[in-house]
Amino acid sequence: MNGQKSPSQHGCEWVERCIEICTARSIHVEEKGVRATFTNSQRKPVRKIHYDGCFYTGRGKRADYIVGLPETIDLIVELKGTDTNLKDAARQVEKTLDKWEEHPMRARLIAALIIYGRVEGRKKLPGRVPRTEAVILGLRAELRKRRGLILRIHENGEQRFKFRDFSF
Repeated sequence: MNGQKSPSQHGCEWVERCIEICTARSIHVEEKGVRATFTNSQRKPVRKIHYDGCFYTGRGKRADYIVGLPETIDLIVELKGTDTNLKDAARQVEKTLDKWEEHPMRARLIAALIIYGRVEGRKKLPGRVPRTEAVILGLRAELRKRRGLILRIHENGEQRFKFRDFSF
């Protein structure tokens, strides 16, 4: 495509504005140092949609990316700097789901992943991690019950995700 910026990583190429197809063994999305990495050992074509502010230009915040195996699974991915706004991240995922469920490009299965950068709080006191875990369990259960959505929430790190980890 003429005038298109460089691909976001080796093994990816732009196929449309805001959409890359990646065949690398490892595919990542990143925002401000928070990163999610997906394994692709069979080097299948993986669609990476730069969603909020590119593919979706409407009002309000939406998830950062939709990454997936076309026609099989789409993962709505939201990257957050800290654990203090996980509820906001879940709302962004749900608002993205509202639009994406109706899109003709969507896959059969839609799931979600939220990655947060660090555990923080107004007061950095002992016990913050168990409270974060309680919030995570609550958000996962709520979205599963209300929307039938598989949601994973993880702290930023070296974990690599497989698309099959997000199916029922």
